[in-house]
Amino acid sequence: MLYNVLVFIISIIVKIVFRVKIHGNNKLPEGRLILCSNHNSLLDPVILAVTTNRQLSFMAKKELFENSFTNWLFRKIGAFPVDRSKADFKAIKDALGILKNDKVLGIFPEGTRVTTVSLDNIKPGVGLLASRGKSDIQPVNIVTDYKFFSRVDVFFRDIIHIEDYDLSAENINQHISEDIYKAIYKIEE
Repeated sequence: MLYNVLVFIISIIVKIVFRVKIHGNNKLPEGRLILCSNHNSLLDPVILAVTTNRQLSFMAKKELFENSFTNWLFRKIGAFPVDRSKADFKAIKDALGILKNDKVLGIFPEGTRVTTVSLDNIKPGVGLLASRGKSDIQPVNIVTDYKFFSRVDVFFRDIIHIEDYDLSAENINQHISEDIYKAIYKIEE
């Protein structure tokens, strides 16, 4: 309930401050899904929340949960912490639990905000979550500088279907992660 109220209020603010243009199909299908996006700004999760039709549960850096108010707020809207300095098994378990409950997991596969496009930026964890969670992936690319009244282009790419992969193949998690990254940025082979 709190998520829907916040998204409604924030969507009004976003419409006043930015000119959001959606490209592609932003109607997320039912069932488990991982929404993966590039990450340029702290506003990216907000833009994704107001441009989709389902609640997103974001994996977010643990530092955002250190303050008692932000910890309460982020957890109320479905976010959960991840320690980016190590393999965070609790975060992996939380993420797989979201997928098991047929919800949408929001994740930034580069792990942090980046300004350059490079396959070296991708983390294999998103491939692990997709394969273990047997989840399709919705790649999204946000293109903007987030200046007041500027345009925000949100590109919803074609969904990547997990059944198209041999999940027993060697290095499958890395392969899935790379395919997600290429889809986000429309990198051709």
